[in-house]
Amino acid sequence: MIITVTLNPSIDRTLYLSHLEKGLINRVNTVQVDPGGKGVNVSRALKAYGAKTYAILVGGGLSGKWLSTALDEQQIRHKILTTSNPIRTNLTIVEANGEVTKINEPGSPIDVSTLKELKKSISRNWLKKNWVVLAGQPSPETSENVYPELVLFAKAKGAYVAVDASGEVLAKLLKETKPDLIKPNQQELSTLVGYSITNIRQAVDACKQIVNDGVKKVLCSLGPDGAIAVDENSVTYAEPSQQVQGIPVGAGDILLAIFLAAGLNSDALQQAVKWSAASVALPGTAIPTFEQANKIEVLLNKDIDFQRELEDAS
Repeated sequence: MIITVTLNPSIDRTLYLSHLEKGLINRVNTVQVDPGGKGVNVSRALKAYGAKTYAILVGGGLSGKWLSTALDEQQIRHKILTTSNPIRTNLTIVEANGEVTKINEPGSPIDVSTLKELKKSISRNWLKKNWVVLAGQPSPETSENVYPELVLFAKAKGAYVAVDASGEVLAKLLKETKPDLIKPNQQELSTLVGYSITNIRQAVDACKQIVNDGVKKVLCSLGPDGAIAVDENSVTYAEPSQQVQGIPVGAGDILLAIFLAAGLNSDALQQAVKWSAASVALPGTAIPTFEQANKIEVLLNKDIDFQRELEDAS
């Protein structure tokens, strides 16, 4: 069982149009609407992969009811902790030339009573040796202590904890506690270690620095260059044999989900990169099928070219 916690879920609307004209009326060609938030996406990918998952999220209003219905339709077990605040809507605008513009609402704060309910919902599940995934950025008004508190709570119950966050939220977390796994992307990893990462060697060294500081494993997504997984005993790098064209929104969430579900080893990384790359070609934040994922050839590089330059995946 993999439990996901999404403090800041969303309804993700992807708008496809020929060209975005600022200051003018724009006509949309097609619209894709998906349940969203990083933890929600992780649960959606886990369900598609056949892994057991339980999604815990926070929100209210008609948008909260819509999100619950959407998760029911996808047969994802979940619990929405109802608040007075509606769930946010995120917009992704995709132009015909491939240019993407994202507009994300900030979301609602998590108060003390909601945090208590979160802990109760987490602890109602069997946690020992199961994974709890804390994914996404809390709203700006949410206390910076929420993630550290949830990590410590879950680990005290015997769970393994994975965190996908960024910026000051992740930096503060790592100062106060050590999750078992973190999943930054290339830009987030650069921010975390304080220097620009432009090649594989720098990415590996940055991951090793974090592992040496007490995190057991770092899974770093590198956009079109694939992903690396680093722990104290190994470095594994996997990449698609050909670049997939499309929209990478949600691809990192799928990478994390499949890596956890498939066993956190080299084969798991290969599977995770397959599923992540396959999602790029799909509309909105749709989750691929096994058939779609298996069409992607992924190279598991045992002899890593550490000087290889990375594309800007920010």
